[in-house]
Amino acid sequence: MTSTLSKPTSRMYNIYGNTITLLTVYILVIIEQTNPLENSKNAIYSVTTGMTTFHEFILNYPRGAYTGMRTLERNAIVEFDAHLKRLTNSLALLKWDHKDDHINQAMASFKDPTELKGKLVPLLKKGLESFYEQINTEHETKVSVMIAYSFQEQKPRFAAHFTRLDPILQDRVKVRLEYRSRSTPEVKDSRWVRERADLEENKPKDVNEIVLIDSEDKIYEGMASNFLAVRRDEQGQPVVMCAGLEHVLLGTILRLVVDICEKYHITFDWNFPRLQDAREGKWEGCFITSTSRLLLPVETIYCSPNEKVEFKEHSEIIEFLRQQIVQELASTAYKIL
Repeated sequence: MTSTLSKPTSRMYNIYGNTITLLTVYILVIIEQTNPLENSKNAIYSVTTGMTTFHEFILNYPRGAYTGMRTLERNAIVEFDAHLKRLTNSLALLKWDHKDDHINQAMASFKDPTELKGKLVPLLKKGLESFYEQINTEHETKVSVMIAYSFQEQKPRFAAHFTRLDPILQDRVKVRLEYRSRSTPEVKDSRWVRERADLEENKPKDVNEIVLIDSEDKIYEGMASNFLAVRRDEQGQPVVMCAGLEHVLLGTILRLVVDICEKYHITFDWNFPRLQDAREGKWEGCFITSTSRLLLPVETIYCSPNEKVEFKEHSEIIEFLRQQIVQELASTAYKIL
């Protein structure tokens, strides 16, 4: 039996007598542990369904740490250990607006990888089971985990958002450059979701990602992705370039790219890709990586309203990395169901 909840829903608005469709969203599930300081045996969960987008979900909570996961075969989480580490590290580095020993004590179990795993796995299990009960889909699932502290309620907030993951794009994509940077790139801070909201809202429909660049034409990362470029050295061997980790967040798929490059003896250069090199044709190509999109080659970079850099040819090394990423996913997955 096909569930109607699996169908996309468009939000309709009437503006001056004209009905306009602004966004297509899928029915989703949100799960929250309402007694977050308790262990999994005593955990109480609230489960709700609705049409809350990822951004709405994150912004509905106080400031905190978050991460975006994806399933494999609908029952396992890719790069689970990396996501666990990201959450604990981000919480440890977050500078709260208030300094209080009570906050540190309340958040202690979420900063410890072993204790967090003991809370997170049951939350994900309950969430995935509830999602599949509500939604009849063969697609993989995108899971966003949020850990925050509510000063109003004087307690942590611990929740996850489950939604259908669209099939991975097979075509190359377009990106647009934006002269902006993140203040704490090493932290997966929900404040960044709020700060980038205007970029999301104004992103052209044909653009897959907004990529951040500075006044010296050094390219950092995408709003929700890592950015990498490929050049050839003097011997004609491929070199993969990415901004250093003091400037960007180490995404889970970027981590896989680094491992694959090491495995196949492909040089990896932790230095900024520079726009001028792209303009001069020194790049073989470039690509973005993220949990939901995996590895997407870039066809066009929109530098400004009047300038763009296009990559006419497919890069063999980028296609190789793309294929290897798919093959490596299974080895990093942690079974939840």
